[in-house]
Amino acid sequence: MVIIKKYGNRRLYDSARSRYINLDELAAIIRAGEAVQVVDAKTNEDLTHEVLMQVVLEVLKGDALLPTAMLRRLIRLSSDDPVQALVRKQFIAGLELLHTQLDRVEQVMGLATAGMPPGANPFERFTPKPSAPSTSQAAPEPEPEPEEAPPPPKAPPSGEAGEVDALRARLDALEKRLKKG
Repeated sequence: MVIIKKYGNRRLYDSARSRYINLDELAAIIRAGEAVQVVDAKTNEDLTHEVLMQVVLEVLKGDALLPTAMLRRLIRLSSDDPVQALVRKQFIAGLELLHTQLDRVEQVMGLATAGMPPGANPFERFTPKPSAPSTSQAAPEPEPEPEEAPPPPKAPPSGEAGEVDALRARLDALEKRLKKG
């Protein structure tokens, strides 16, 4: 884990590389797959959450991630009203579920985001490549008609496909519970 020290003048010091960095460079470190922790240089207080929020807002232009209406709703959820506290708790749970699902999708699809060059298409290996044109001028033979209907598809193995189906079922169950509650 890379420790970033934040000084009172808002400067960030990357202790692994022994140099000062800006928010753009911090975002690049995270994109490269490195875990970071930001601490106050004097008190060692963990400032990771607030600095990452700052990266989202200033570097990633947070308006593209969170629409204005959602920001207003988040501000309204900051009151001490018990109903607002419940909604805030549900919102956080939903975001945690999304995070867990994204991690699992990356695992199932074999996406190695760490060390991937910026702008690389992680889905490239799943995109069909155009086939080379045939040099033969003969018309392709038609496929023979099957005599019997093909057998029904087999149940997915308990491996990756089964896990994806299980995640879908859990998501459906959670959505039903949220609608009832």
